[in-house]
Amino acid sequence: MNRRGQLAAGGAAAVVAAVGLWIGVGTHVGADRPTPSPTAVARSTPTPTPSLAAVPAAPDASALAALPEAYFDGVVPGLLDGSVVTPDNQWEIATPRAPLVALFASPAADATPIATLSATVPTIDRPAATAVWGRSPGLDGGMVLVSTPARNRVPGDGGMAEAPSATFAWARAADFTLTPADRMVRIDVAASTIAIVNEDGSVGATETARLGTPADPTPVSTATYMEANYVDPQVRYTNGHPIALTGAHSSRIASYGGNSALTALHYYPDPTGSSHGCVRVSAAMTDALATLPVGTAIQFS
Repeated sequence: MNRRGQLAAGGAAAVVAAVGLWIGVGTHVGADRPTPSPTAVARSTPTPTPSLAAVPAAPDASALAALPEAYFDGVVPGLLDGSVVTPDNQWEIATPRAPLVALFASPAADATPIATLSATVPTIDRPAATAVWGRSPGLDGGMVLVSTPARNRVPGDGGMAEAPSATFAWARAADFTLTPADRMVRIDVAASTIAIVNEDGSVGATETARLGTPADPTPVSTATYMEANYVDPQVRYTNGHPIALTGAHSSRIASYGGNSALTALHYYPDPTGSSHGCVRVSAAMTDALATLPVGTAIQFS
C-alpha cells in the first residue's frame, strides 16, 4: 500500500506510519502497523533524470544563406565520408522543415555549420528528403547523421585518382520531420544484383542488374539515399520509365553527360552490356523502385 492509501485507510495512525517511512525502515510505528518493506522505500525515492547534451544553435536566415549548398553538383570539403563515419541504417527518412537546413561536421554543441541542405532538389524542383545513418542523443531530439547529395572532393583533386562516392553530415534532428522507413535498396556489385529489402531482412523485388566497368565503375561500399524518383522525357533510352536518382557519384570520373557523374537506377532497352556506372534495371524494377519514398536508404556493397 502506498502512502496515499495508508492515509486514507488509517487516519492519524497512518500519518505516523508515513512519517516512519521517511525516517527510516527500522522506526517503530506500532504493533498494528507493519514496518514498510525495502521495496516501498525504493519506490518513494525519485530517480534522477539524466541531463541531455546540448546541440548546436540554429543559424539565422542570413547565416544559412551565406553557407555553400550541398547539392548534387556541389563540392563541400567539410562533408564527411566513409573514412570518417560508419553509416548505420536507422530506418528513418528525414524531411527538412525549412527551405534550408544547416549541416555540421560534428554533433558537438560548439560545432559550426559548414553547408546547407535544401528542401527541394535543384533543376527538377521536387521535395527533398534524405536517409538517417546515425544518431547522437541530445536536447530537442539530438543530432542525426544524414546523407547529402554533394561531394567533398572530385576525382583527380590533389593527384588522387579516386574520390568518395557519397558524403554525410550531422544535422539537428529538430530541423527535420523524421518518419519510419520499412524498406531499403541494396545493390550487390560483386553479384550484379539489385533488391528491395524489408526492415525484417526479407527480400521483395530482386533481379540481375547491368553495372559499370572498371574504368567507369558503379559505386561500391557506399551508403547513400534515393534523392529523387521521376520521369524525364529527355532521357529517351528510359522509354518513359521512372528514374531513381541516388546521392552517390562515380568514384573515378568527375563528370558525365553534363552533370557530376551521379549514379541512377534506370531502365535501359538493351538487356546486355555494361553501363557508365549507373545501375540498369528492368521496367518492372523501375516501377517497384517508384513505390519507395524519396529519402529511402540505398546501400552499394
